Amino acid sequence: MFRKSQFVCYSSLSFIIAIGLASFFSLTWAVVYFLGLASVILLILAGKRSRLMLISFCLLFFALGLARFQLSLPNVDENHLAFYNNPSETRFSDRREISFTGVVIAEPDVRKDHVKYLIEGIGKQGRVLVRTDLFPRYDYGDRLEINCALAEPEPIEDFAYDKYLALSDVYSLCYQGRLKLTDSDQGNFFKASILKVKSQVVEVSGLILPEPQASFLGGLLWGAKKGLPEEVLENFSQTGVTHIIAVSGYNITIIAVMLTNLFISLGLSKKKAFWLIVLGIAFFVVITGSPASIVRAGIMGLVALISQTVGRAVKMHNTLAIVCVLMLMHNPKILIWDAGFQLSFLATIGLIYFVPILEKYTRWLPSVFELRESLTTTLSAIVLTTPLILFQFGRFSFLAPLANLLILPIIPINMAVGFLAVILGLIWLPLGQAIGYVSWVILTYVLKLTEILGNLPWASVPVPNLHWLVMVSGYLIISFLIFRHEKII
Repeated sequence: MFRKSQFVCYSSLSFIIAIGLASFFSLTWAVVYFLGLASVILLILAGKRSRLMLISFCLLFFALGLARFQLSLPNVDENHLAFYNNPSETRFSDRREISFTGVVIAEPDVRKDHVKYLIEGIGKQGRVLVRTDLFPRYDYGDRLEINCALAEPEPIEDFAYDKYLALSDVYSLCYQGRLKLTDSDQGNFFKASILKVKSQVVEVSGLILPEPQASFLGGLLWGAKKGLPEEVLENFSQTGVTHIIAVSGYNITIIAVMLTNLFISLGLSKKKAFWLIVLGIAFFVVITGSPASIVRAGIMGLVALISQTVGRAVKMHNTLAIVCVLMLMHNPKILIWDAGFQLSFLATIGLIYFVPILEKYTRWLPSVFELRESLTTTLSAIVLTTPLILFQFGRFSFLAPLANLLILPIIPINMAVGFLAVILGLIWLPLGQAIGYVSWVILTYVLKLTEILGNLPWASVPVPNLHWLVMVSGYLIISFLIFRHEKII
């Protein structure tokens, strides 16, 4: 006799597997209809036979997964902007331009020599990523008239740029189009207000801190890492701490768990610490403008917090499966093509299931300053994400455990100090600069430490062309360890 929890787990897994398969193979609606019909027939025949009923539920959710992925693909016809994409082999001078109207639906991505605008078409469906000059500058909610030759996104070397843009439903690119402002304030009022506040916060952080510390604080507080010099980003990559400035569930989960441990050690109850961190995550999601990737990251952080609050011994696999299904219902493309989502999920699994495995090997460490908890949390996340990182990015950092151990415990403290400095700077700049000096000391420590460790010749090694079977083998071993431990407890 199968329990209700097993029905939930297996049905959710069927939905997830279907989306994974649909990401690689083109399946027709006929397959979806056939599986859906088969599931209904089996359900009718099942009666009280739980095994047959479980199979019918799995088939139904498998069909629903295939259907959801199919619905996420664009219907490219004369009413869709992607229909007017020029072939990639067409010379730039021969590409035909089209004229269309659209609204800027995201915060402009400002770089050193250009700006990228995410445009939602009006009249014609679809989204276009427009790359143009720094000036004139447009803002979120601006309505633009655009004349441009559209191009289809393509992979860039080993980077699936087309799949990356498809995550945001972008299937057309515009390079150096002619833009004309026709109206303003056409976006969501709440989001526009948040982005204006964020703009003021960014300006104040630049006044209370010098570079690169100001950009580093921006990376910690709202994920704005574009201002960081290339050598700083390379040092972070070499030492395996890039996640601290990449707003993902990986980052939020680790910091949220470490902050919870810190608050509990300071005398707060688990319940109070939990709600304090929940409010912090909610505020963080709002202040960043609430893009889908950060909302997903916040959700994963909450899942990790729940597991810690109710106890890791409680079975969390159903919660993880349901959360995954809900996220895939919103955007099924993230399962295979969004490395941030994958890292977030794996890190959360590590914090829920692998921390108890490592705890018995770290009992010799002192618990002062949450050293033991920091190490087990960091190592668990590293273990679960390393096979994917090796496969996706082709680099392994020998110093990642040491660097994370020396850096992660002070990151929550610096986030709190830096946030306080910015808030006070908005009220009275000299006071913000005074508090900002404390943040500057911590930020400089991290920058110098990563510079020293990152310049060591053996800090990290490239692992090119790692076969996907090696990654799968790694996760099979990790899964065996987790299941073995679950049986013991």
